[in-house]
Amino acid sequence: MTTVAITGVSGFIGAAVARRYADAGATVRGLDTRLPDAHNPLTPDPDPRVDYLVGDVTDLPSLRRLVEGADIVVHTAAIVAESGDWHDFDRVNAQAPRWAALAARSAGARSFVHLSSVMVHGFDFADVCAEDSPLDHAANPYCATKIRAEHLLRDLSVAGEFSVHIVRPGDVYGPYSTPWIVRPVQHMRDKTFLYVAPSVINHVYIDNLVDAIETVVAAGDAMAGVPVIASDGVATPSRDFYGYYADLLGMGFAPTVPGWLAEPVVGALAAVLPEGLRRRLDLNRESIRYLRRRARYSNARLLSLGWEPRVGLHEGRERTAAWLRQVGWLPPT
Repeated sequence: MTTVAITGVSGFIGAAVARRYADAGATVRGLDTRLPDAHNPLTPDPDPRVDYLVGDVTDLPSLRRLVEGADIVVHTAAIVAESGDWHDFDRVNAQAPRWAALAARSAGARSFVHLSSVMVHGFDFADVCAEDSPLDHAANPYCATKIRAEHLLRDLSVAGEFSVHIVRPGDVYGPYSTPWIVRPVQHMRDKTFLYVAPSVINHVYIDNLVDAIETVVAAGDAMAGVPVIASDGVATPSRDFYGYYADLLGMGFAPTVPGWLAEPVVGALAAVLPEGLRRRLDLNRESIRYLRRRARYSNARLLSLGWEPRVGLHEGRERTAAWLRQVGWLPPT
């Protein structure tokens, strides 16, 4: 029986990976700083088939306990934020993946999957961004440490024994997605939502991302050390992507702000407003930089491995809306 170990198992992506492998009959063990909260409807429920360990990905004994006897290790843990302390970002997002991979290799695992990000390409790139497009730290701690993690993992594969796989997800949405569903819909409910134009969402439904993880693991040595972008391959205008949920909420209007204006205005407001109000309004200049993207990420490399986005945008939005109704955030049909 296959044993799968997952960091960040209580989070949106980690929980989905755990559920998929448990459904397939694998033994699943997960590490996180907290146990899943069964009382919070906006976070994944605990899965009785998963062996949960409480610990830190920067703690070597915790990592060794996690990976003991594992065949596959999937590293999803990260600080996912637009800004913050650079030292914390480096420790968690850059150093911890290497420590986890080394622990996995020492424990005899055959595959290690690192969840990187399309943000290694920064905020500004050509009309179509592929894996060999330039990397850009963009003077941003998230972008910079995701790049550094890939560099630190580059030489850890051992042919025929241990493969390190690097997956760069796009904008991962679906039930429990905090950045792409929960936060935006909360702003819609609070009447604080706005569109930045022009902007696009390079979405990938959560099930499609988990399919991508399984695909690169199955590829073995052939994809060791080769980064793979996981995206549905469509750059959907933000107004179309979020307008679906806005319509369901009965929002007749949301302001549209030109990107060139939104960035300096948000930066100025963030500098003068009280912290509590700034947090409630989610004012962050870096998030505006992200939203100003206008180009598409290519998923051609992943398609060449036989993967395809099985859940299209129409179905993905319907599944997400059903969950939002379940938690009481959308009116019943």
